[in-house]
Parts: sequence; structure tokens; C-alpha cells
Amino acid sequence: MIDCADAVRRVGFAAPAAEVGMETMGMRGRGTWGIGFIAMVMVAATLGLSGCSLFTPARSEVEREQVSAKIDGSALVQEGVLTVALDFSDAPQGMVASDGTVTGYDTDVARALASNLGLSVAFVDAASPSDVLANGTADVYVGASSTDSSDAVTVFGDCLEDAPALFAGKAVSTVTASSLADMVVGVQGSSAAQDALNKAGIVGEQRTYSNVNECFEALAAGEVDCVACDATAGAYLARAYEGVTFSGTLDAVTVYGVAAASSNSAVVEAVSAALEEVSSSGALSAAHAAWYGSLPLVLSDAALPGVTITLPDSALAGDRAAAEGSLIDSDVDINELNG
Repeated sequence: MIDCADAVRRVGFAAPAAEVGMETMGMRGRGTWGIGFIAMVMVAATLGLSGCSLFTPARSEVEREQVSAKIDGSALVQEGVLTVALDFSDAPQGMVASDGTVTGYDTDVARALASNLGLSVAFVDAASPSDVLANGTADVYVGASSTDSSDAVTVFGDCLEDAPALFAGKAVSTVTASSLADMVVGVQGSSAAQDALNKAGIVGEQRTYSNVNECFEALAAGEVDCVACDATAGAYLARAYEGVTFSGTLDAVTVYGVAAASSNSAVVEAVSAALEEVSSSGALSAAHAAWYGSLPLVLSDAALPGVTITLPDSALAGDRAAAEGSLIDSDVDINELNG
């Protein structure tokens, strides 16, 4: 006779892992629970044959672990809430879904931080951290680079790395800087990626398009062999196209972290510690994989073979908001891409 606990262990059913921003992930979230449902059905069949039964509680009956707030309400814009500013037009890091929900990788980072701190989360749209932190509109800004740092703004942590990069279609096996001479590269005109191609001295045919979405459509249609664009934008869109792979970066990497008002030491210290914990727990890498697929977390050693990357005079390549034309269309319906 097999007891219930032993039967569960043998089938391999376990409680689902913590959901990282699951409510923002459309079909991706539903797909995860679909697999869990199949596993539950298999367990139920096994237990039915062994003469015991298994009952799973409804979500409303599950008691979630309560975390005490780690930041005093006096240090926050709103007590009990981590008010997070980010750029809603910086897809796929931040964007507004068709139902009006603010979503994107940066929102998942924000939710993970708030959960760790025992706070709920609210979002504020801002192109840069300086104004919203100075006027007390937000507690932190997710997606800041070192160029945002000043006497009034402290930038810390590593949430995301990005750089102009190359993505190859399924008909291309390997790509190097020299092999691109015989290929056609799709790129958005007057973009950071096009500048990177020219800076790297890559010789080959370039076909320009009005946005990165059109570049990937051209790749799928066989009009181009590769696409040059921001690594995060390309990795996000590549999930919707079979056989598209990340080939390497074309220019210096920009590191994005979290910014807070330098005068608010309570928030700086607490959020910095939370970011370290969230990162070490694997929550950030899970969110990164959900949004960007197999794109490496660390891009500093992922240069396209044959490309020599020289670091700029500044520590970082610059702010995402200043990279003209380097982002994907923020009107893309993420639910269509996550099918």
C-alpha cells in the first residue's frame, strides 16, 4: 500500500515555485499553470488506483507568508507601498498592455523588490529618475544607468545589461564580423544598432526599416539574414520567430540598476539589500529568462566574433531613453508574443 505522500513524491508533483510577476505575463503564466494542472491530473489518477485521495486547496484558502515592512512609512511616498518610477515607453522593459496594465521586465523587478520588502507596489511613468525622485513622486526608479547618478541621485545594483547586438535567422548557422560581408542585415535607420555596425567596420549590405518589429518581419520573410538591434528588444521579439538566435553584441554594454534619492538613506539601504537578496535567490534570472529567453544575463563577454569593442570614455554606453530609435514598438501586444 502506497501512502499519499509517497505517491506524490513518486509522480514528482510539487507546489509551484513562487510566481515572479505572473499576473503580467499573459499566456506565459497560463501555460505554466496548464502544465501544473496536467501533473495534478496524473497524480489524481495514480492516487485513485492506489486507494487514497488528494485534495488541493483553492488559492483563496492558501495562506501566503506575511513579510513585515522593512522600510518605515515615514521614508516612503505612501506608507506600505513601494512607489516605483520607470519608463512606460521603454519596451520591453516597461510598457502598457492592451488592458492598461503596466508590464515589462522592470515591473517584475519592482514587484520582486516590493515583495522582499513587505510592501505593495505602485508605478509612476518617468523618462529619467531625476525629477520624480527630487520632487518625491517616487521612492525608486528602476532602469537607471550610471549617467543618472548625481549628488541628489544614488544609482546602485545590476538589474539588466543591454547593448546593440546581432540576431541571426534560422537559415544562418554561424555569424562572424567577416562573414557578414556576404549577408544582408536588417536594422532600424538612425538607430544605435546602425551606429554600432558602422563603428565596428562591418562590411555588408544594410537594409533599413522604420522599427525593429519590421526588421524581424523581414527576417521571417527571408528578406534579410540577420537583424541588428538592442539585445533586450531583439531577444524579446525573437521568442515569436522560430530559429532566431542571438549571435553577439556589437558595442559596449550598458548596465541598468535602481536609483533612489541620496538623501533618503533608509530607502537606499533597504532597497539595495533587497536587490541583492532577490538576485541571489534566482528571481531576477527567472524574470530575465521569461522576458528575454536564452539571452545571457552577462553580456560583457558576448561580443560577436571578430568585433573589437572599445569602452566609451564614460563608464557606460548611455541612457536607454537617449538611444534614438533603438527600442521596439511599445504598442506590441505582449499576449500575442507569449503564446
